[in-house]
Amino acid sequence: MTYTTQHIKTIIVQIVIWAGIFYFLVHPFTMVLYWFEYSNTAFSFPLFQDVLKTRFLESFTFDMRGMGILLMLLGSFLGIISGLFFITIKQKNKLIGTQQRLLVRDIEALIQAGENEKVEFKSSIRYDYYRKATNRDLEKVIAKTITGFMNANGGKLIIGIDDDGNVLGLENDFKTLKHKNRDGYEREVFRIISTQLGHEACFSNHISFYSLNEKDVCLVDIEPSEKPIYVNDTENTTFYVRTGNATYPLTVKETVDFLKTKKT
Repeated sequence: MTYTTQHIKTIIVQIVIWAGIFYFLVHPFTMVLYWFEYSNTAFSFPLFQDVLKTRFLESFTFDMRGMGILLMLLGSFLGIISGLFFITIKQKNKLIGTQQRLLVRDIEALIQAGENEKVEFKSSIRYDYYRKATNRDLEKVIAKTITGFMNANGGKLIIGIDDDGNVLGLENDFKTLKHKNRDGYEREVFRIISTQLGHEACFSNHISFYSLNEKDVCLVDIEPSEKPIYVNDTENTTFYVRTGNATYPLTVKETVDFLKTKKT
């Protein structure tokens, strides 16, 4: 790591702060504690105040310079560690910020390219923009899309984007959830996957959130599955596969033929 002038300033500031803490606070309080420990005197708050006042002033006398210097050195050492820690955290945050900006650019590029064999847009997981109300049937659409990607070559599902690539955000979906935030949304997506595709399918899906035009969007990064994945609802168990820019259900015969082809 190359240290800049700003890094050195940060370390010096931390050294001064910690050396001051140890000299002006730790030093006198240590003397007070030692006095009570070796004087065999019962503790009382008024006595503590008197001893603190006396020992506080005494700690800065010439006779106590050795202990003061020792504690300042200890504080300086902690200051160096603290400074290096702050520098590391700042650099990591800067790196994370850079990576986030690059990822946002990637998401924007995916949206601009439109839907294809590897990318699908969905407006929401629950909120029906046509009915202007909650529609739990939309969860099945999400499950079918994820299943189709898993049975094919994987892909990316971006939620909060309409078919034309317009950013709608997740705010209306948030309103339908118990926990109206990103964490609640992530749990809800995994609940859909777990209940309709099976718990094991959750491990092949990775969820992240991005802010586009000051609106949240959800990216589900879907890995292909080695085993066939089915959508299980109350009526049917159906095999879906992604073909082109759409997801299609297959009949039993088509499913068998597809799986044979996939193995070869």
